[in-house]
Amino acid sequence: MLESTAKFVLEFFTVPYSHRTSFDKLWYHAREKLGLLPEHVDVVAPGGAQVKAMLGASWVIAKTANEIRNVEGTGHGRTLPTGVTPEMALLVVKESCLIVDFVLATLDRMASR
Repeated sequence: MLESTAKFVLEFFTVPYSHRTSFDKLWYHAREKLGLLPEHVDVVAPGGAQVKAMLGASWVIAKTANEIRNVEGTGHGRTLPTGVTPEMALLVVKESCLIVDFVLATLDRMASR
C-alpha cells in the first residue's frame, strides 16, 4: 500500500521510476513533489519545528513498516510463523493507513480536487 501510494503520486506528477527503484527513493521523490520533506520546513515559523518532527517521524514509520513487511510478511510464499504479535501488526497497518491518508489528502489539495 505504501509503495503503491508513492508510485501513484509520482505518476500524477509524471515522475519516471522503474521496477528497480527502491522504496526509499520512491517515497523521497513522492514527498519531495508534495512538499513533505522535513528539511524544507521553516522551523522559525510557529509550529515549524513540530511539523518538521512529524514529517520525519512519518517517514520513519513508513520505512519501518516496509522493512517489517519484508522481514515478517507472509507474501512471497513465506510459511513460517511470524514473531510479530497481532497487536503490533494492527499498529503497523493503522500507522501506514494514516500516512497514506495524509499523502493522498495533500495530493488532493494540490490537485484542487
